[in-house]
Amino acid sequence: MIYVMRKLLFALILLVVSTSCSQVILPRAINTVNAVSLDELNLARADYKILNTVNADAVVYYSTSVDGKIVTIQCPEDDFALKYTKTKKGWRSEFKGVAKLGYLANDYAGSNEQMVVPEEVARRLAIYKLINEVKLVGADGVIEPIISTNVENGKSAREVVFKTSVSAKIIKLNTNK
Repeated sequence: MIYVMRKLLFALILLVVSTSCSQVILPRAINTVNAVSLDELNLARADYKILNTVNADAVVYYSTSVDGKIVTIQCPEDDFALKYTKTKKGWRSEFKGVAKLGYLANDYAGSNEQMVVPEEVARRLAIYKLINEVKLVGADGVIEPIISTNVENGKSAREVVFKTSVSAKIIKLNTNK
């Protein structure tokens, strides 16, 4: 009974929030994976196997209009884009595609974070791709991930390119004891 009431209350809150705000609900695909250091594993070497190192990259283009009233974050390779337009009432957002976001260990807060920081979009997209690589080989997690974001000038004076690279060792726990 309490569970049903909680769900009903949650649905009511969502309805009130969605009708009182002009914020767009962004479609997202979210992946998470556990990431630890070798010291945190607290396992004997016989308890796990390091399979390989996986890498993933993401490129995000950030640009603004001449008057600063239009901000665009694009991931052309992944067919995703966000556009923010300054209006008299604030910022209006539009999107194309689905935001593919990846999170390591406890960095997923589950909140409706604002996707206005291009570095964060590039980071989350690269981690999403890394997690898909981990899933392909059937690993249990990653250890010691390294995340690097580089920033470059784009084709125009108002464009900045964010390139994020993620690298991590993937592990498989030995469960045949």
